[in-house]
Amino acid sequence: MTAAVISTHPATIAHGAVLAALHKQCFDPPWDETAMVDLLSMPGASGLLACIEDAPVGLVLWRVAADEAEILTILVLPAYRGHGIGDRLVESSLTAAAQSGACRMFLEVADSNTAAQALYARHGFTRVGIRRGYYQGQDAYVLSASLGTVTGT
Repeated sequence: MTAAVISTHPATIAHGAVLAALHKQCFDPPWDETAMVDLLSMPGASGLLACIEDAPVGLVLWRVAADEAEILTILVLPAYRGHGIGDRLVESSLTAAAQSGACRMFLEVADSNTAAQALYARHGFTRVGIRRGYYQGQDAYVLSASLGTVTGT
């Protein structure tokens, strides 16, 4: 990938089909359009689409409840990984959650997904638990990051 301009745009329920199509390229089983719309319809839920030349290449969905937030899903299409898109999506979700009053962000990541674990560690996430068999029999680490030092808070 050349030095393309990455833009981010709010993900809304109108993007349900696009979000589901992206998710299908990265996860098995994928979340369908109804799941995406249902997630974004929850109180406190938000999302961002990452685009290159108006083509969606990544997404992050999160929700804030009281003073806690959770990244529900995050992805970058395989052909666009390693170019800072994941960093931008994580940072944007952390900042938005902090601005919404959250003090801490949580997420789950497969214990075998070392690339994602490195991404999250760069943003201050540490392991706080484990969910046995969370992903179709595969263990997941529960990670958490303090939002007290996020820019804009």
